Amino acid sequence: MLSASFFSGLSLASSLAGAEAPLPVQAPPGTGQQALSVFVSGQDIAAASCAAAPCTAAPVALGLPASLRGRPARGDVVSLGSGRRAVVVTVASGPQTWKAVVAAPLVPGAPKVLFAGLVGLLQGQEGTRSGPMVQVSEPAADGTRRVLVGEEHEAVSLCGRPTILAPQLLSPADLELHAAKVQRLSVAERDAARAVTAVRIPDEEPSHAARSVLGALAASSARGAPQALTDGDPETVWSENVGGDGKGEFVTLHAPAELPISGLELTIRPKLAPLPEGAAPERLFIAGPREVVAVTLPEDAWKSPGARYRVTLSPPLQSGCMALVLDTAFTQSKTAQVSVAELSVLSELSASQLPELVAALAGGGQRAEASKSLLIAGGAPAFAAVAQAFDSLDEGGKRVALTVLDQAPCEQSAPVYVAALTGKIEAQARHAQSRLGRCGSAGGEALAQALTKADKTDKRVLPLLVSQLTLTDPARAVTAYLPLMDEKTVLRRRLLRTALAQAARTAPAEKAVRAALADPATSAVALVDLLRALGDQAPRYQPESGQALQRIAKTSAEFRTRFLLLGPAAALSSRDASAEAAFRKSLSADPSPHVRAAALALVREPKRFQGELLKALEDGDVRVREAAVQALGSPDAAFAGTALGARLEKDEWPLVRAAVADALAKHPASAALDEPLTSALGDDSSLVRARSVRALGERRVTSAAGRIRDRLEDADEWPEVRAEAARSLGVLCDDDSADILAAFAKKLTDPMASPDAQLIGAASVQALGRLAQPQLAKQLAPLLDKKAPPQAHRAAATALQARVTCRKR
Repeated sequence: MLSASFFSGLSLASSLAGAEAPLPVQAPPGTGQQALSVFVSGQDIAAASCAAAPCTAAPVALGLPASLRGRPARGDVVSLGSGRRAVVVTVASGPQTWKAVVAAPLVPGAPKVLFAGLVGLLQGQEGTRSGPMVQVSEPAADGTRRVLVGEEHEAVSLCGRPTILAPQLLSPADLELHAAKVQRLSVAERDAARAVTAVRIPDEEPSHAARSVLGALAASSARGAPQALTDGDPETVWSENVGGDGKGEFVTLHAPAELPISGLELTIRPKLAPLPEGAAPERLFIAGPREVVAVTLPEDAWKSPGARYRVTLSPPLQSGCMALVLDTAFTQSKTAQVSVAELSVLSELSASQLPELVAALAGGGQRAEASKSLLIAGGAPAFAAVAQAFDSLDEGGKRVALTVLDQAPCEQSAPVYVAALTGKIEAQARHAQSRLGRCGSAGGEALAQALTKADKTDKRVLPLLVSQLTLTDPARAVTAYLPLMDEKTVLRRRLLRTALAQAARTAPAEKAVRAALADPATSAVALVDLLRALGDQAPRYQPESGQALQRIAKTSAEFRTRFLLLGPAAALSSRDASAEAAFRKSLSADPSPHVRAAALALVREPKRFQGELLKALEDGDVRVREAAVQALGSPDAAFAGTALGARLEKDEWPLVRAAVADALAKHPASAALDEPLTSALGDDSSLVRARSVRALGERRVTSAAGRIRDRLEDADEWPEVRAEAARSLGVLCDDDSADILAAFAKKLTDPMASPDAQLIGAASVQALGRLAQPQLAKQLAPLLDKKAPPQAHRAAATALQARVTCRKR
């Protein structure tokens, strides 16, 4: 320990001058504070306190690392204010620096060691290192300084300035460390900052700022990600996370080093996103490595959601690093979160620079990425230059050019997106598809123009344009497609008609559809296809759709028109008297059997058209009669039961009789209808017999089970009829047929079984599964034998797992 005579030889004036001095150093007593001496003690450094310096009694060792013992040690006596002091000790050698912060206590006792240890980037990997930090501020006007203890992070700095994070301030009040808000910019920098007042931009004025040019890298504190500040979305927000006015909290930003930034656009509060504790800055700094601009907001922006503010920078800032640093706020609430929603740049590039920047996009490499940021910042002239050069760029250049144009207004970018959509590079076509959908009418205009110029025989490009236009701008799609309708181009009309149907289902297209229906200038071919495209949506477009149908029916009576208008007439028949009259005429009085049959296929409400349907049952054309029968295959058509039964007995065509059997299967239970079906089991046509067997099963006519079993056992019967009989016996839950079904099922075990035997056997297994008798497993055991063919295994497994059975009804 050094003697008292050594301390007496040290000038107090040098210790209090606010500069480091070799140890020993001492701080005289202050207001309510003991004196303090800090000195070398053997291989360590120690501190002692007493009533009056020098102090030697009861020293406290500060724990200097062995690697730094014997190295020069210096002390700095810091005036904290309120007449109190602390000493900051520094020992450095090569990459190592050790610091200690010591203060004499307020009552007699041991010194207060507030920090002692190595400082600097001590932990982590290269690029993400961190460690403790001790910082002493420059003197204020009264000579006082602040002592801060916190952390530093390699990835977080204020454009090269030493930056302390999570700072704790040594308070002169109690000589303890307390969390603090610290302005990281020096007093000298703040005093010398260029002062600018932001100007509010009128709400109706479009933004001329380039988004996504700046890139947020890190923040001193943040609620959420700091990248929200530069993500191009004014609804996302960076908020500081220390409360109050957020003084000194900052976000560091990457900026293109080659870009002269002549202005900034600030959005403080999102227009929609809620932020209950949000608050607006009153003053902030924009800092580069050397230059600092102080920006004052003209109003409390938190009272104006979505408001934008322009900051003019003259001369422009130009640096690869920028930082937004908070200073004061319009609130002092401790729970406030001072926030900024978006920061974007304004820049002015000369026309002579643009060709070189556009040319640099070629290849899509690092040079292209650097040029991209400058072009985005160049605004409308740069976007126009990129759009003009797009076709001449290579694949990599086009890729980067598209990302440039993503920041342009749709009026400039949409034509280029269309070019990319129809190009041969799939990734760029997908990029264009995702962007065109957001462009609305501007995208629709570009697509419509391309459609007009496109080769209508191109089977790749035409569908692409049609599909995208329908999605992007349905209203423009209607007006663009109708002129392209050509009676001779069937495939094209089908494509356009499908697209029209999709567009017509959207609200934006409704006005355009009604206008086209009402316009006398709409060609007959286009009008027919428009009505067909509406389909079941036609009633929604009344009265225009009904009037259009009536108008075209009067002007054209040819077969094509009558046939193609059947769908629209059927759809409108419940809402439009003229359409209903036309449809009824088509059902029973049209001169063409093709029209009559097609009309009958469109009937959905048999009761409404009883007369026409019953008349059609007697039509001289077989296809018309078949269509009439099929239209009557509904429980609502019970009125036609007797007529159908008669048709089953007397129609000369098997396909009509078979259709009657199918129709009667859907009619309500009635012995009067069961009789003709039972009689039809003896029909000359195997098709009719098979359909009748099925109908009897579906109608649950158990009295016919014996006749159906006869069909199954008749070796001379057609296999299809016998298979249908087996299935129907299962549907009828005819337990008396179980043994017969099991016998036929067993034939599936024969690997050489004929196709007919396999057909009947499979149907029998299905029926056994439906019967689900207690002995089902025994009945199917032969099929599950390991020697049985795979198809037998599958059939048996399916039957054992049947969900609908006679035991579960």
